[in-house]
Parts: sequence; C-alpha cells; structure tokens
Amino acid sequence: MIHRIVSFSAAATFTLFVLWGIGFLWFALDVRTMKPEPSAEPVEAIIVLTGGENRVKTGLDLLEAGQSDKLFISGVNPKTSTQDILKMWKDGPHKAPCCITLGHEAQNTEENARETKDWIEKNGIQSIRLVTSDYHMSRSLLEFGKGLPDLTILPHPIRSDDISVRNAKFWKLIFGEYNKTILTWLRLRRTSLEADP
Repeated sequence: MIHRIVSFSAAATFTLFVLWGIGFLWFALDVRTMKPEPSAEPVEAIIVLTGGENRVKTGLDLLEAGQSDKLFISGVNPKTSTQDILKMWKDGPHKAPCCITLGHEAQNTEENARETKDWIEKNGIQSIRLVTSDYHMSRSLLEFGKGLPDLTILPHPIRSDDISVRNAKFWKLIFGEYNKTILTWLRLRRTSLEADP
C-alpha cells in the first residue's frame, strides 16, 4: 500500500514537472513573439504600467500619435509630477498635461489593475491600449481581465531587445515571471470559485 502511494506521488510529481516545463517553454516563446495589437481606430485611453524600460516613453509616443486622447500611468513615484515625466520624455512642445493622469498608489501588478479600474470606471472608459513589457503582459492581462471583464483591451507589449534568449538574464527573468503568472492565475481562480454560490 505504501509502495503504491509513493509510486503514485512520484508519478504525479514527475507529470507536474513535465507540464510545468512545457508551459515554461511556451511562455518564453510567447514573450519573444508577441506584438502590439493593431487597431484602425483610437482607443478611449492608453494605460501604462510603470516598472520597465521604455514603458512610459511608449505611452507618450502613442498619445502624441493620436492613438488616444487620454493617458493613465499607474504606479508612478509619489514625488514625480506630469511635468517631470514630460521633461524626461523629450524636448519641445508636448500634448496638454490635462490629458495625462498619474496614479501614485500602485506598488505591484495587482494594485496596478485596481488603481486603473478606479480611474476607468470614474471616466467611463470602455477600451484601452495596455502598455507594459512583453514578459509582464500575460500577468497584467489576467489581473485586468478579472477586474474589468467587459473592457476591451489591446495589448501593447514592449520588447526588451537588450535581453537576448542567449543571455542568462532573459531566462532568469522569464522563470520568475512565469511562476508569478501561474500564482496569479491560481489566486484569481480560487477567488472566482469562492465567489460562486
């Protein structure tokens, strides 16, 4: 009996490890191949999640290009103002600061989604372009999809070109993000099951 239990546990552990490995490789491939979602029409708002290279710059470039007339940046340092961000962006004339809103409360992806949800609901936004790093996009979509299920979200992943798949830094980054994404899915799934009557 004990032998059967041990054998079953070993087989289950091995199966889970194989599934985890397959999922990890799929996740890495997805990160390297994902591209911004095209759209013929502007969205109602551009949402930028801070924390990665070129995220804010890309959001400002999209705003300037007319992809939307509103920009919300979540997770900004409380000491940073709109003018500070514009100065770091580039010299010359800028779009009116009234179109840019900064969120200073979020400290992580879950809080990014919550902070953005409050702003979206307050402004009656129904479609957004979500700007974040490619490796961070899957987890962000999970959080935003759960909190705002009726919102149209166009992903705009930013590729980290300085991090090659031949670089150990890439695999370390993907390893951590993949596990965070799994944990996020499990947390949201559990919350969903607990909410069902």
